[in-house]
Amino acid sequence: MIKDRGQKALALRLSVSKRWLPQMEVEIEPSRRLDKSKYLLTDIDVLAVAPSAVGGNTRFVFDCKSSPRESAIGRAFWLNGVMKRASAAHGFVILNEKIKINQDHRISAKDLGITLLHQTELDDLAQGLGADTAPSDAALANIDLWDTFIGIPQKYGNLSEYHDFARSGFWMIKDSGEQCRKTLLKIRSIRSELDPSKTEHIATFNDAVSLFLLSLSELANELFLVLLRPQSQEEFSSSLLAFLYGGYEQLETAHKIRKITSVNPDEATSLFPEMKRFEHLVREILQAPQQALPAALLAKELALGNLEPAGFEKNEKFANQIIRESPYTAKFVLLASEYLQKSSKIPVEFHDLLANECLKLMGNTLQNKKQNALSILL
Repeated sequence: MIKDRGQKALALRLSVSKRWLPQMEVEIEPSRRLDKSKYLLTDIDVLAVAPSAVGGNTRFVFDCKSSPRESAIGRAFWLNGVMKRASAAHGFVILNEKIKINQDHRISAKDLGITLLHQTELDDLAQGLGADTAPSDAALANIDLWDTFIGIPQKYGNLSEYHDFARSGFWMIKDSGEQCRKTLLKIRSIRSELDPSKTEHIATFNDAVSLFLLSLSELANELFLVLLRPQSQEEFSSSLLAFLYGGYEQLETAHKIRKITSVNPDEATSLFPEMKRFEHLVREILQAPQQALPAALLAKELALGNLEPAGFEKNEKFANQIIRESPYTAKFVLLASEYLQKSSKIPVEFHDLLANECLKLMGNTLQNKKQNALSILL
């Protein structure tokens, strides 16, 4: 059961209303492990990813504390260290009303890139940011669905390897190419365990599509700003692989390792699975790289929406809003889903279910546009 639910629910609603991609209960890992056993350092209550003006993304973190026994400035110093580990640009510390926050503490926290505020001030913050904390139809803003989602590895222990990575390891990686490669690796590691008849398994696959698109949103924006207009297919392919592996030298090392370890000669020439399909996916995203993050948001909405006891149809409104605001999102989700399914060799039903939902949402959006045009004419 998620603690400090009231504050976290408000932070979720604010993030979702701004179209920031939220992740709850992010576990912070050490930068290097020296112990054989895995020890986590701390956790972030809510981490949100927002688009930046020119390429890349920006991270914000929310620290929620309902206890009346906290030090406001102490929490700020603590969060500043966490922000550096999680590569976050700004933090918000939400505190109990009984905790005094003086102006000197607020200005000192601001110098650290942190805003100190009471829970009752969240509405003021939201209003100033052009956001909202009111109850939402979005599955992503439903803290009960997050409870269910976070509890999946307790119910299905064989999915733990992916979920541990999705809540922790993914967010500690600074390089988008490494995020992309490891997301694919983690979903492949549980492919024999995934069952399309179970809603929690469908939610897991959809979440992997979301993380994959999130990593591609960073990678594609970087690639776009470097290449702008590739001179040839060869230039595009070689640059994409170099970005994917963190540079030319790392790419060469990966090639050498693959040649040494591959039994089949054909495998030695194929460094990344389904490379032609992957190139096609990235080329499509390069048409509108700023819409890759909203696509990740849509996939995450579909992941949690599958856990809605009343059925996802109850919460389709927010997904439709995303598609109306960013028309490429459904297409990007479809292509990313197809790539992950093919490259990880998991049952095709996972892609089919997600594809059907996306096509349905696209149909809803088209129907709404026709109705709006007709109402204007009348």
